[in-house]
Amino acid sequence: MQTILQQIRGNSVALISLMTAVLALSYNTWRNETTESQRNIRQASFQVLESLGDLQEVADYRYYYFPFEGGQSGEGELRLRGYGSVTMVRDLMNLMPPPAPVASDKLFRLWNENVNVLTELDGAGHHTEKSKTAENELTTAIAQTRAAVINILQELN
Repeated sequence: MQTILQQIRGNSVALISLMTAVLALSYNTWRNETTESQRNIRQASFQVLESLGDLQEVADYRYYYFPFEGGQSGEGELRLRGYGSVTMVRDLMNLMPPPAPVASDKLFRLWNENVNVLTELDGAGHHTEKSKTAENELTTAIAQTRAAVINILQELN
């Protein structure tokens, strides 16, 4: 009867082959999961960047082109488009690694606080200080959110 040590020596090639196969399978599984996760982050990032561009366009249009030529319906469509964009950004960025969720939450909060203020005019038809501050805060938050997304993309391998 062979001892365990003799059996290991006798079957060393088979044991090494088994360990190599298990390690290769483990690495391959890990690599596939990592690749899929990064692919999802890339896809979400590109969608977020597109939505951020749309949101900036909406904010600029509300700030610079008020009163709207389309009247109430044009203003309503623009408001809904802005909320759609900022919600898409928040939802997708909450699925990304930090600092994305914090940046998107800040942007969503600022949009809610400032969307109505963007169109405030004084008696002479000029933007109020509150309106100028709102436009500046939103534009800065959009730029910071964009920078967070680009930073995440650059960190992917």
